[in-house]
Amino acid sequence: MQSDYLESRAADAAEEAVVLDESVTVAEAVKVMREKDVSSVFVSRKGEKIPVGIVTERDVLYRVVAANMGPFKIILKDVMSSPLVTVSDSATVRDAVTLMRSKGIRRLPVIRAGEMAGVITLKTVVGNIPSKSIELAHIEDKKAKTACPYCGSKFDDNEDLSKHIDRIHLGSGLLEGDLRQW
Repeated sequence: MQSDYLESRAADAAEEAVVLDESVTVAEAVKVMREKDVSSVFVSRKGEKIPVGIVTERDVLYRVVAANMGPFKIILKDVMSSPLVTVSDSATVRDAVTLMRSKGIRRLPVIRAGEMAGVITLKTVVGNIPSKSIELAHIEDKKAKTACPYCGSKFDDNEDLSKHIDRIHLGSGLLEGDLRQW
């Protein structure tokens, strides 16, 4: 079931995933990012079905602007992060998050049948919770008891777990989207 969740989240984000050729200039890529309202583009190489790299807004700022390089002359191949870390569509959400954390990345392309099916991001998995590190709850056994990642208390479903974490560990309102205290 969790792999279905990963596949569906990646499919939802597939429309947002923008893939550009490695020969495109950084300036052109930034224009596309603005038009598509995305914070990164995946970089492809002719003849390859799976992208070979990624360029993020941060890459543009640090590798192009801060290095005083001309965005109209520099191509994506010169500033992309590569090799691209990917995950199979059969992976669990937990596997995907663990991989992202271990590699220090926030975007993870999901591969199905030798092609990019979409992209999973930390934001799509846990939402936009600023500066908080929340471990994903895990399923204890086939009885589907979910354990709190903070104190180990067991719950019958994720809704009860969410209320517990909100009430006991984080404070009222956070998981319902109230970020005023942050």
